[in-house]
Amino acid sequence: MTSRVRPELISMLRGQTTARVGRVFAIVSAAALLQVIGQAALARVLPKDQVGIVSLLLGALPLLSSLSLLGQDSSGVRFLTREDAARHDARRHFRVVLAIVLPLGAVIALAGARFYSLAGLAVLAAVTLVVAQNATAMAASTLRARHRYEMAMAGTRIPVMATAVALAVFGLVGVLSLSLALWSIIGAYGLTAVALTLYAMRDLPRGERRVPRGVIRNGFFFLGISVSLSVMMAMDKLLIGKLMPMSELAVYATVFSVMKGFDFLFYSLSFVLMPRAAVVERLSLKRLNLLIAAVAVAVTALYLGFGRPIIHFLFDGKYDAGAYLILPFALSGVLKLFYSVPSSVIGGRLPRSALKEFLWYNLAGIALNVALDIVLILRMGLMGAAIATAIAWALRLAGGYVVVSRHHDHMEQGPGVVEEDV
Repeated sequence: MTSRVRPELISMLRGQTTARVGRVFAIVSAAALLQVIGQAALARVLPKDQVGIVSLLLGALPLLSSLSLLGQDSSGVRFLTREDAARHDARRHFRVVLAIVLPLGAVIALAGARFYSLAGLAVLAAVTLVVAQNATAMAASTLRARHRYEMAMAGTRIPVMATAVALAVFGLVGVLSLSLALWSIIGAYGLTAVALTLYAMRDLPRGERRVPRGVIRNGFFFLGISVSLSVMMAMDKLLIGKLMPMSELAVYATVFSVMKGFDFLFYSLSFVLMPRAAVVERLSLKRLNLLIAAVAVAVTALYLGFGRPIIHFLFDGKYDAGAYLILPFALSGVLKLFYSVPSSVIGGRLPRSALKEFLWYNLAGIALNVALDIVLILRMGLMGAAIATAIAWALRLAGGYVVVSRHHDHMEQGPGVVEEDV
């Protein structure tokens, strides 16, 4: 069953992809910069063990939140971009999902706190972080589905930026402590979650129909894809830490941190492309790939030209020996950018059967990635790990396009309601 897209929506979206991605990227980059400043404030004032507690809480948040969200944020975007979404009671569905993912987030946060032997205020911070992040992610997904990408991304980054500013200010005035840092985190994430949730719920459709159960089921496919992506992005570092000295891991991770520009671009592209893929009548993959190719060439040229001096400047020459990793990291980054196209098309436009196929490709990719990492790390060291990661991204990209080609009829039909989602 196929539905036509509203002409005014097409008009609004046409020609704006680059500008919207650019603004989302600016928000992500600003938050990352402030996060570095906040981390520096912590490192200058607090003992290493206390800095470690804060870093652990913030570092574990993406994984704990992803596990407890059950993919419902992405599934919600997929549903709300349908033209007939206004006929359904999306507000009730939103409340039902929150009633599931918020308590689950608290349980998973408590389990994580117990695993790391956290106590007192740190436990409260862990629970608040995961619960608030889940609420914020769900609220942001409704804004993203309505193509308010900048507002959605700002909503997810405001707590990061507010926490960083608070830590920097408290550090400057000389009052920063672990408890004050934790209360800053609790306040920033908690208040943002409440405000954004109330704001997002105002305009949610309240139609007569109930949201189909298939929307919740789709979330589990998104969950598997998301977790597989997280595992793959961490696997090289985990295996280096096991198979090589920690000093080698330090070199690898430090050089990789400079290459984060590709990750920010990938996240920004995916954030905008998935809702757009769901509503545009004629989706030109060729045009999208040409756009990404232009961006990839420019960013790669910057890294190849200025990567070495940046590493030398930032780390006082201590990690210059790892600069040879810039090229394979750039290759992985380029493949990652191109991967945003099939992953967005599959997630936003194709039927559930495509999601299922894509999940299996991603899970198979993890197994292959582990095998490649082990073999190449033992043979080639850090270069082997970087090459294995690039190969894994290439296979992930190829798998995405295999799925897209298998469902080419849905690309030709245009956006609409697929029976499996009803």
